[in-house]
Formats: sequence, C-alpha cells, structure tokens
Amino acid sequence: MISAFEEAYLNNIIDGYGARLEWARTGDTTCPSKLDDVAKRELVPRFASVVADLVERELIELTEPTFDRWDGTEPLPGERLHDALRDPASWVDAPDGRRRMVVVTYTETWDRLARSE
Repeated sequence: MISAFEEAYLNNIIDGYGARLEWARTGDTTCPSKLDDVAKRELVPRFASVVADLVERELIELTEPTFDRWDGTEPLPGERLHDALRDPASWVDAPDGRRRMVVVTYTETWDRLARSE
C-alpha cells in the first residue's frame, strides 16, 4: 500500500521488499536489495497474486502510461491487467533491458478506509 500511495512502479516493489529484508537482517536502512534477477523472478507469482487480490478488492489500480499519455490513463482492465501481472518485465528488467512501466495507485475505496476511524 505504501507503493500505491507513492504511485510507484511495479518494477520497484520487489526491490523494496529485498531492501527491507536487508534492513531487518542488518539494522542498516541504507542497505540495498541483495536479490538478484533470478530471485526476483521467483517472487513474481506471489507478488502478482497479492496485487491481483488488492485490485479485486478495489484498494489499488494499475495503469500503464506512455510517454505521450500520462494523465488520464485508465486502469488496466481484465486480461490486460492479468497480462501485466504475469509479465516478468512488469516486475524486473528483462535480460534485453525491456521493462513495462506499470504504475500502482490507491483508490478512493482505500482512501475512505484509511480515513475512517
């Protein structure tokens, strides 16, 4: 949810997780992730499942803006959403350097829940 609040890219989430693992191990919050690309790719199905659940519960949305169209990009629907979640290039740079720039943002539903007491 922190990533959604920050309007982060999916390809930053697993690195953030890896960094937090290092922080927990070392106590040093300046340590970067030590996960290599193979380890990151192994985590994609689990992270994709969690993100799909959050989308289904209408707590977050995923968009895939382009250089010429950032504002007003619609949330990814149905099969396009699942394609983005299954594509390792959404999470980790591909060996050829290709990556998908999929943005995760929070929804009004999350905002209402976060503000309720």
